[in-house]
Amino acid sequence: MFSSSGRKITLAIPNKNGGKYIRKTLQSLSTGSNRIFTQWWLQDSESIDDSISFANSFKSNDDTICVQRDSGQANGINRAFEKMGGQIVGYINSDDCLADGAAEKVIQLFEQSPDADIVVGGIQWIDSTGKVIGRHRGEVSCLEDALDIYRFWWNQKQWVQPEVFFHRRLYDAVGGFDESFSLAFDFDFWLRVLRLRPKVIFTDSTLVQFRRHDEQRSVEFERANEEIRLAVERQLQDQTCPISRRFRICLSNQLSFDLYQSGSSRSPLHGRSLSYALKRQPSWMLLPCVRQRLIAHVRRRLSRKETS
Repeated sequence: MFSSSGRKITLAIPNKNGGKYIRKTLQSLSTGSNRIFTQWWLQDSESIDDSISFANSFKSNDDTICVQRDSGQANGINRAFEKMGGQIVGYINSDDCLADGAAEKVIQLFEQSPDADIVVGGIQWIDSTGKVIGRHRGEVSCLEDALDIYRFWWNQKQWVQPEVFFHRRLYDAVGGFDESFSLAFDFDFWLRVLRLRPKVIFTDSTLVQFRRHDEQRSVEFERANEEIRLAVERQLQDQTCPISRRFRICLSNQLSFDLYQSGSSRSPLHGRSLSYALKRQPSWMLLPCVRQRLIAHVRRRLSRKETS
């Protein structure tokens, strides 16, 4: 059962007043082989609930509790990563759980594939009571997949952060999480990591239980989606981003229409009619969604004429 290399996964746990669920999180890290193959760093933003007392009850000599006010979740994770060390790393939210045997499985996969940079596994969606309500596994394997949010990230093929484990050198290479993002900092991080063309390997094994409940910040879907668009836009505008010219043009075209259609104030055609917008952006006619919309419009007009 022991890793031949003696390696462990080092996990950051950002937390602020997560006492309602953090006990289950820490318990999952201390169960069976997960205790042997993990060490954790709790980065607590001055919680006023029972978070710290729960953490002390599970803490081993290899684990760390750091209480320090942060400016947000990304800042808290960066603070943890700056000090916690570790070769194989990740972070887990203080309301999620590591699946039984997950840490040992991840270590084995890295040992079996020494050139691997990232391991991605499956997750179970759980509700506030811990009941399994669904399953998921990300399918993103390269930069183009991540950038193409329409076919991957927003098409139920995205990475759900706790299911991803990676070499520390990737974090160091890209400079950590961008704290200007409130909700999509993990997505932006992966875009910058995938620019390095890392080797990604997948396992069908469930590695994490991701809790869905009304209190979590990720329910702010619209604001998160706007941040995702902004992260993609930044990469497309960066001419050093290692993607083909054709891919850049096609995705830029789709993104500009999406910004307009979503009503984003960042669209230069915000508030304008579609007919006006198409005159300024005729390349949108190449998009299937635009053509379908126009065909539906024409059919409605013809139908009204036939019935009049």
